[in-house]
Amino acid sequence: MVKLVKSQVKCYKKKTKKNVGGQKKTYEYNQYLVPLKRSDNLDCSMEVFVIPKSDLGNIIDEEGKLRDISVQEDEYKRHLAEYETELADLEWKHSQLSKSYKELFKKQNKTRKKNQELEKIVEALKSDREKLIAALQKVKDARMNENKDIPKTVSKAGSKETIKDSSLVEKVEMIEGSKVDKIDENKESKEIKDSKEDKDLWTVLRSRLIKKEEDEK
Repeated sequence: MVKLVKSQVKCYKKKTKKNVGGQKKTYEYNQYLVPLKRSDNLDCSMEVFVIPKSDLGNIIDEEGKLRDISVQEDEYKRHLAEYETELADLEWKHSQLSKSYKELFKKQNKTRKKNQELEKIVEALKSDREKLIAALQKVKDARMNENKDIPKTVSKAGSKETIKDSSLVEKVEMIEGSKVDKIDENKESKEIKDSKEDKDLWTVLRSRLIKKEEDEK
């Protein structure tokens, strides 16, 4: 037989004042009390259990006797086994995730170091490029300064070459002219010769025709 004492939980607002940083502050909190009667026959300093009324029906029957909780115990054990299995699975997943995290962390460190090395290489290449551009600019400026005096000599040499070329052209024109004159002379002499030959041939033919006519008579 289980002894039951019925009561009701009561709440009270309680205020306290405290000094914080030299200032007085008021704090308010709830205080819970379970009032008991003398007729409950409970001794002072006795340990008691407070069970909500909603849970009481699962533990004690209407006669005040403890219910058979073996079924509930089996159910609790089954739930406990499921929880342990789930916990083991979660621990395994946690170990795998931790391992993956460590591997990713190592890869990230390697990638970060490589990026730093590449950044240094890029900076060095930029510096070399700027130096090369500066050197090329110096060479270009030096060549520009050297080429300032070259056009004078070139113009003089060019004038001499033009003079030589003009005299050469005149000689070529004279030679070509003489050739043309010779060709014209040869052509005229040939035409005269051809005309003479034509006249001689006509004379011979005419004489033959006249002789033939006389013979026929």
